[in-house]
Amino acid sequence: SHTSSSVEVLEVVADSDGLRLPSDVAFHPSEDHQLWITNQGDDSVVIVSRVGSPDRTVVRRRSLGSDHFLASPSGLAMGGSGTFATSQATDEVTQPTTPADFMGPSLWPADVTRFDAGHGSHLDMLHNSPNAVGIAWDHDNAFWVFDGYHESITYYDFGADHGPGGEDHSGAVITRYVEGELLHATGANAHIELDRATGLLYIADTANARVAVLDTRSGAPGRRIGPDYDGATMTAMESATLTTLVTGHGLDQPSGLALRDGVIYVTDRVRRMVHAFDLTGAQLDYLDLSDRAAELGGIEADVEGRLYVTTRSPASVLRIAPLP
Repeated sequence: SHTSSSVEVLEVVADSDGLRLPSDVAFHPSEDHQLWITNQGDDSVVIVSRVGSPDRTVVRRRSLGSDHFLASPSGLAMGGSGTFATSQATDEVTQPTTPADFMGPSLWPADVTRFDAGHGSHLDMLHNSPNAVGIAWDHDNAFWVFDGYHESITYYDFGADHGPGGEDHSGAVITRYVEGELLHATGANAHIELDRATGLLYIADTANARVAVLDTRSGAPGRRIGPDYDGATMTAMESATLTTLVTGHGLDQPSGLALRDGVIYVTDRVRRMVHAFDLTGAQLDYLDLSDRAAELGGIEADVEGRLYVTTRSPASVLRIAPLP
């Protein structure tokens, strides 16, 4: 029936757990049911271990420097080597010695005992992607970012990180794809997911009301780009292939996006719908959550296939599963 009563919808993380405009969710790849949630409202991260269980634990991380290294976090992506990265959706000056367009993705340890969300635990930070609204992991310390400032997809390979609290970014590789072919929607996050088997990057292109696909294996290296705040290698990738996978189906402002077992799950932030599409763009199903939230955000699936969706008003994480 496409209604919340046709499935089990449980609030597994709430405002009282420290949520402040939650923007994205991701499961730690090696910790059982440990859910990490970015808080866009206060530059913090909430980490829930054994989420959904009576013996769960909750910690909130924010510290000195969070207002720069984790300024208005829009998304997070777990890596495969004990790290994760966040994207920051701001183009404001966040420290007095650098300009507004200095903002970019940050690299962190994916260890709750080491992570403080601030200067002390950040492993690296690269620059010149303000208003970044989504992030996806590629390999090692390499990530893809929806760069709202340049309305592009930008590839950031941190390489060997500089270690906690360091400053050397010179080994990084930064490559900008399809600049100007996406559209940034102010105030909206637009998440992305990479299918590493095919190299296809799925994009919630919010302002264009579509799910787009970038072939990350297409294109040819082109001109040098800047400004180069990092001493990195910065180039544009020319003639990369960007296509539209989904339009219509009542998709108005796609925001959260998850890829699992050949299914693309997309949240519509203002219509408060969760859509499911196959890899050809055919709609498989949809769920109306308008009775449970005023705005939807990030989405993720656990190993059992249950969906976890952030809601910004009220601030919560909802778990969606078949009825028992």
